Amino acid sequence: MKQHRQRSGFTLIEALVALAIAAMTMTAIFQLQVQMARGQRRAQAVLQQVTTQENALALVRDINFMERPSGQFVVPGEEVIRWSAEPRGAARRNVSAGSAGRYEVQLYEVTVRIERPGGRSPPDMVIERVGWRRLDTSETVLF
Repeated sequence: MKQHRQRSGFTLIEALVALAIAAMTMTAIFQLQVQMARGQRRAQAVLQQVTTQENALALVRDINFMERPSGQFVVPGEEVIRWSAEPRGAARRNVSAGSAGRYEVQLYEVTVRIERPGGRSPPDMVIERVGWRRLDTSETVLF
């Protein structure tokens, strides 16, 4: 009668199978890490773009487009913010309640463009703003 001795440990095939499973798992984890890094970079780029656009809108917020229908700002970092305004509809006369004066107001469609040297510029923004000018108090206004 033959006696079988029990061996402890792994066979070479068992070790290779375990190594293959570990390699597939590590590959999947690595791919997930790469995707997360790309997503983080995209999120940072979008956040930077939104901040740049908010800053550009803040710069053009107080412009009277009836007086300055186009122009530009050069901001630190070499970015150039350009705007152009096109009137929408006819100018109208307006008297503000509690205000000392008569005004002519007009709606404008304003296109704001941010130009980055050597970088990708965000898409143009189109907003509507009101332009105005104060009328001479000697003018007669019929309402």
